[in-house]
Amino acid sequence: MAPRSPRASLWSRQSIHRLEQRVQAVPTWLVALISFFFLALFVLILRGDPNILYPEEHLGYRRKALNVILNDAEAIAIMVAVILYVKGAPDRKTQKHYEAWRVIDTAAAAKVTTSYARNKALRDLHRDGVPLKWLEAPKANLAGIELPRADLECCNLAGTNLEGANLRGANLVGANLAGANLNHADLVGSDLSTADLRAATLRGTNLSGANLWETDLSNAEMRWAEFDQAQLAGSKLSQTIMPDGSLSPEATDEKGQL
Repeated sequence: MAPRSPRASLWSRQSIHRLEQRVQAVPTWLVALISFFFLALFVLILRGDPNILYPEEHLGYRRKALNVILNDAEAIAIMVAVILYVKGAPDRKTQKHYEAWRVIDTAAAAKVTTSYARNKALRDLHRDGVPLKWLEAPKANLAGIELPRADLECCNLAGTNLEGANLRGANLVGANLAGANLNHADLVGSDLSTADLRAATLRGTNLSGANLWETDLSNAEMRWAEFDQAQLAGSKLSQTIMPDGSLSPEATDEKGQL
């Protein structure tokens, strides 16, 4: 079975989100009323006499129907409660996201370096498809974090430990990664255009297919990093240590040649 493409996954998430919004627009009391009606009807069909559906042919219809519903009132109430619980799932998810951001912001304000709660909050937000734009986590320890295809545009990760992190396909446009530890990180296909990587360490980092247009790599160390020379076209190089250990000239030319 072929894996689903990122575009198909994105379309699926958007469709689910639209469906959740439509369900949320329906008043809770109306959902409860409709649920009770259909569940009661189902119980009458399932447990009632066949003639119970034809009141004109059966004089005791109302009494019989009421008895059947009362006998199964507890089961109907439980099912209605389950339906209302499912309807409230988006609200609970939103609250969960607020709590996750609170954990992240609190850790940043307290200048906490290592925080398991923050790492988990970031993973949870990313898993739910929440953009992480403008994230503030300078000097944080995020080593080995899994954030593939994350939207980290304009985030502040200056001096952050991202060693071994999975940032494959991530949007890091305009991100502040100055002095960050990106050793052995996976940045395949990521967008680092206009990002600040001054004095960052990228030893053994995989930058294959990454967009490095106007990326500031001044004083960065890229020893053993994987990328094509052409990717450096338009990037800013000054005293940059290249994969072979050599020092770059002050800048690259239009063709990205050193």
